[in-house]
Amino acid sequence: MIELTVNFVFKFLHILGLMLGAAAGFGAMVVARQARRAAEPSPNLAAMRPVFSTMALTGITLLWLSGLGLWMFRYDFVDLGAAYSLKLLTALVLLGVILAINRINARAAKTGTPPPAWLPKLGMTTPVLTLIAMTLGVWVFI
Repeated sequence: MIELTVNFVFKFLHILGLMLGAAAGFGAMVVARQARRAAEPSPNLAAMRPVFSTMALTGITLLWLSGLGLWMFRYDFVDLGAAYSLKLLTALVLLGVILAINRINARAAKTGTPPPAWLPKLGMTTPVLTLIAMTLGVWVFI
C-alpha cells in the first residue's frame, strides 16, 4: 500500500510540475508577443516576466524531484535505454535554460534595467525542449 501511495504522490507532483511549466511557457509566449506589438512594453507586462520565470523554475524543480523519485522507487535507477538518457539530457538543458532566464530576470529586476534583448529568443527554446522531453518520456513509458 505504501508503494502505491508513494507512486501516486510522485506522479501527482510530476503532472503538477508539468502544468506549472506549461503555464509558464505559454504565459511567457503571450507576454513576448504583446511586448513585440507594443513599442514600449507596459510595466505590468514587464512585471509578468519574473513571475513566469519563477513558475517555470518551480515546475522544472518539481519535475526533476518527482521524476528522480519515480525512477528510484519504481525502477531502482535501472538504465531505461537511450531514449530515457536523451530525455534526461534534454531536461538538463531545459533546466539550465530556465535557471539562466531566472537569474537574468532577477538581476535585471535588482538593477532596475530591462532584461537583454536576446532573452526572449533564449526563452523560445523552452517549448521546443519541453516537447522533445515529453515526446521521449511518452516513448519510454508507453
